[in-house]
Amino acid sequence: MGIQDLQAFLENEGVGVDLFRIARTHPGGFRLVLDAEGCLDRLYGGYFSDWACGGQWARCVQFLTTLAQALADHQVSLCVCFNGAHPTPPALPQHWIQTQATHRQRVNSVLRHIVTKGTPPPKVWWVPPTGLHSCLRTALRYLNIPIMVSSDDHCQEVVGLCREKAYAGLVGCSGEYLVFQPPRYFSSSQLKLTYRSSLETKEYMVHELPKVLDVPQDRLCLFAALLGGVILSENGLTDFYKRLGINQKKQQVPPENLIKTIGQFVHDLPSSDIDAACIEVFGDLNDLRAAKLKQAVQYYFNGTKDGFLKYRTASGRRPKPNKKNQKPDQNLQSTSSDMDTSKLATESSEHEQKGLEDYKLATINASINADFSLEEHCHELSHGVAAMSLETADTHTKQVAKPTEKVDRPSKEGVPTISAHLQSEDNCPCAPAEVLRTCAERHTRGLMHPQMLSILTHRQITLPVLMEDDNHREIPSIHHFYRPIRQNVYAIVYNMHHHRFMAHKAKEEGTASTSLNERPCTVQVAEWIYSRVNPGKSHEIVPGVVLDWPVPTVQRLWFGTAQDDKCRRMRAFLSCMKSDTPLMLNTSYVPQHLLILATVLRFIMTSQIQILRRQELDAFLATAFSTDLMNALHLQEMTVNGISSRGVQLGALVMAGAEVALLANDACGAPVPWLVAAPWLYFDGKLLQRNLHRANHCKHLAQLCDNHLDTVVKVERMRKAILEGLEVEFAMPPLPLVGVVGEPLGGWRGRGRGARLEIAGVVVGQWGSGSYPPRAARYPQVSYVGYTPPPRNAYSGRGWRGVRGRGRGRGAIGTRGRGRRVRRDTDEPARPATIAVNGKTVRSDDMNLLADEGSPQEDNIDNDGEGAQQQKPKTGKIPKKNLGKGKKKSAKTDVAQSLEANGPLDKKDQSISEKEHIGQGDAPVSN
Repeated sequence: MGIQDLQAFLENEGVGVDLFRIARTHPGGFRLVLDAEGCLDRLYGGYFSDWACGGQWARCVQFLTTLAQALADHQVSLCVCFNGAHPTPPALPQHWIQTQATHRQRVNSVLRHIVTKGTPPPKVWWVPPTGLHSCLRTALRYLNIPIMVSSDDHCQEVVGLCREKAYAGLVGCSGEYLVFQPPRYFSSSQLKLTYRSSLETKEYMVHELPKVLDVPQDRLCLFAALLGGVILSENGLTDFYKRLGINQKKQQVPPENLIKTIGQFVHDLPSSDIDAACIEVFGDLNDLRAAKLKQAVQYYFNGTKDGFLKYRTASGRRPKPNKKNQKPDQNLQSTSSDMDTSKLATESSEHEQKGLEDYKLATINASINADFSLEEHCHELSHGVAAMSLETADTHTKQVAKPTEKVDRPSKEGVPTISAHLQSEDNCPCAPAEVLRTCAERHTRGLMHPQMLSILTHRQITLPVLMEDDNHREIPSIHHFYRPIRQNVYAIVYNMHHHRFMAHKAKEEGTASTSLNERPCTVQVAEWIYSRVNPGKSHEIVPGVVLDWPVPTVQRLWFGTAQDDKCRRMRAFLSCMKSDTPLMLNTSYVPQHLLILATVLRFIMTSQIQILRRQELDAFLATAFSTDLMNALHLQEMTVNGISSRGVQLGALVMAGAEVALLANDACGAPVPWLVAAPWLYFDGKLLQRNLHRANHCKHLAQLCDNHLDTVVKVERMRKAILEGLEVEFAMPPLPLVGVVGEPLGGWRGRGRGARLEIAGVVVGQWGSGSYPPRAARYPQVSYVGYTPPPRNAYSGRGWRGVRGRGRGRGAIGTRGRGRRVRRDTDEPARPATIAVNGKTVRSDDMNLLADEGSPQEDNIDNDGEGAQQQKPKTGKIPKKNLGKGKKKSAKTDVAQSLEANGPLDKKDQSISEKEHIGQGDAPVSN
């Protein structure tokens, strides 16, 4: 229920249109505003089944390039708007929590589907891949398509831009736009670029909406407010809905009945007076909900054509910042007086040209195999960032300043409680005025990470739900994992180091009062993370953490033009990412376009939590250096044998790290050029899943790199730069299933009570019941501790044929001269191995009997290496006279004979074997 039901109600009322055909009737071109939040899947390239792998960024850029070319051919101009407004969860709890809860349900469904099926999820669970907004902003900037990012109220700013710049229409998918009634309104969810060179969608006749609803035009805003929305939620209208006969809890009322019922109530009101309507709805004008109803009505009126002139500011100037609790710093004013604060120092033509050259160098090899041009628009990028503005910087300033002048914003309800709590522990001054101004202008033009403005203005940040498991079994919470980087960012943008230094200096000189310097300067930011433990009910207070070296002020980082400032910008960024090492800046080891990926992988490796395995690290690097990375057509036709839940979460982990790296890059003055930070230069989700699957089976790194020796050298050098100076501890591979896999040991989890396997008195395997699906019964397989085969992985040249080997491989059991020798401390005679299954001792001689009893497919048992048939005893018990005498009816297998010959392995040897295995990067391949 809510205002979005109005959009659902009019879905069938839309008329199919072709925007290119409409553009032919406009001589000067057809100019539209596109709300990107309603068509993220369309801008991603339409629906593809591999979006859950982490992001098909080359395919996304290919589609946007085709769309931009088609728009230019048909003289259609688009201004794409993104939602960068801080939602302020205390004032908007219901809307934000419901959105995150929906995404969490979809993510859980996707991961569950991947675990059980191993195939891509269906379209109904589509969730934007991590980093999609940043990729779209970078790609649109690359294609010279205008961008606008909202800062306070998304829908109000989008419709305000449409009216102020006299756009011909608006493409969106929100019920609020229907009430605002733009010049023409098209559906963004139905937007589709066809092969027939047409851009198809639906058009809603918004000016006929009062006639369709049978509601007077002057009461349309009241009708929308009674549907429930952000200001006055449906929970506040529960009593009103019950009086109208609407059961809100059961949600059994279809949108048609809801719209018609409320429309009839508004139509039957005696007058259009808001006070009279409040009395009819709540029974008392003094009710707190009556004030919210008035605010909601005014909110919708501000978006209409009549209310727009009253809503926007007359002068367009930015209001003066709040000077409360802000002490003027003479040192900061003196340092920033000689700087050009109109733009970042890295936006110079020299820096832009350097980024363009690095981008061409990164894509020169990929363009040969790519099925779309990468350098088509490169010549236009040399004009700098000014070409990406909508028209002038003043118009963006108006868009940012306009919502702050509005009187009826409801966000003032919950903010004082948070700010008061933060101010009690936070004694750091506000950000400098020139930093706020520059951040606001770059934010509106889509040139800065949207979270930066929220940090500087609200000291709050909202972190969306990611493609991760809520239980965090193998991979920790991604947002909490990257929190140290954000803490460094908080300290940098609020000049914590500078304020502490000045306070210490003033204290030594005795010029400052003791009351102001009792505690060092500290900044605290409220982080809103939706999780199973805390589903958006409260925030987490996170303090800023200064770096271990004297970081310059944010003004010097952003606006300093000296050579030392350039070096300190890069050092500050690398320090945030725990990557301040010499090889990281050596382009022969880490190319410029792979610096973001390298810093993210190094931050993961510096963590105390072992997350990545060695073959997984090489899979990421092989993906970045792959010649197929930019070949979107080849990647789309490529099939992946099996998609794993771990691989999907690792892709989300790295892309989330890239997002945090972009935030740190902007906080440090953007030392990494925006063009070489594009995600399609180093990542592709589908290619990553293929490499992760192959890395577990490849014998060496060259096989993973398709036998391209130059790629192998690049991977080795970049891995060396990432692991420079670290005591590498890779994550342990999963333990292989040991013991008899079948009915005697309880089978898979969920089939019985579980089991425990003991060999020679040592517990080597234990598992219990679970919820995994049953598998078909197989012949018995036994893994003995008496012999530890060399692992078959990408980092060892050995192969192992297992217990069924015929004695010809280096790792075969029968070739004792070539296999691994077991060290013996004593010369005691060999003892037969015993196996305890669920507390019941089974001798090695009874293995044939156990295999016959445990496997229903006794005809499928392989023969031994000499080709002799295994004999099946006639009775359930083996006669004692046949034990150890070497007769033809002896039940000893080749494995048991080899085990007796080698002797048991003591605990000391077992630990040595495990240490040799750990760090190899892969588990022994089970038979």
